[in-house]
Amino acid sequence: MKRAGNLFEQITDFNNLRAAYLKALKGKRLSNSALIFDLKTDENLYRIKKELESGEYKIGKYRQFKIYDPKERIITAARFEDRIVHHAIMNVLEPVFEKQFVFHTYACRKQKGTHKAIQYAFKKAGSCKYFLKLDVRKYFDSVPHKKLKELLFRIIKDRKCLALLFGVIDSYSVSDGLGLPIGNLTSQFFANYYLSPLDHFVLEKLKPKGYARYMDDIAVFSDSKTALKNILFEMQKFIEPFSLLFKQPVISSCRAGVPFLGYSVSGRGISLLGRTRRRKARKIRWLAYEFRQGLIDGEKLADRISCMGICSSLI
Repeated sequence: MKRAGNLFEQITDFNNLRAAYLKALKGKRLSNSALIFDLKTDENLYRIKKELESGEYKIGKYRQFKIYDPKERIITAARFEDRIVHHAIMNVLEPVFEKQFVFHTYACRKQKGTHKAIQYAFKKAGSCKYFLKLDVRKYFDSVPHKKLKELLFRIIKDRKCLALLFGVIDSYSVSDGLGLPIGNLTSQFFANYYLSPLDHFVLEKLKPKGYARYMDDIAVFSDSKTALKNILFEMQKFIEPFSLLFKQPVISSCRAGVPFLGYSVSGRGISLLGRTRRRKARKIRWLAYEFRQGLIDGEKLADRISCMGICSSLI
């Protein structure tokens, strides 16, 4: 496997930092940190560039808050300057990660997403008899820094880039050397990439009739329950060195409906699970409250609502 190099200079290029700043600004234009940064935008961007190049840049403290989606989650928000750095990193590294992904991995990828994942599950639920549904127990909190760094080292040879990535990884932990902050842009890509070896193992070695993964939500399809039980056994063995555990697996008939990404998917159609419908209604009420209180602007309101798109168009 060819490792990517000459990345750090691209990350710290001023034009890339400016593009990253504009992305970080999206939905944050009215925040105090963005308004203060905007007073001397170019000066602040040049300062970040200089600190990154000298190795003096330090990741700041995180702000944490709870959401209920529907279960309680701790969201960890980076300071505005760190958001810029995260976007600068991913502007350059996204194509590097993209080369590692199998076709049917759907999170954090252009032209993919929830709707495409549901479309694929709909197709497989109509042509296969049985499914295996898996998701990882406390996934983001369970990712070990050491193993993640080893995987990054396999695809990146630029040492300055690796040092920057390792600094981002080490800036947060739920316990010593463990966990990624939900809320960081980089965390989404790190977490998606961390399970990429599992994707390749399943598709290239186990070869089920269907397989889809959206972050740590996994659906496997087959015409045989026995085959799915064997696949589950092999997958459980494979992820042991990754320090991950699956929640209680589900193997059942596709005719009963495949519970995937908040939807029930079968050959007959796609419908929202009851808990998903209630969760979306709560989200819309909360977003309306945030907008009325001036906590988010119209751009962020529209962006968040679009991200909640209903799959009714697929039914």
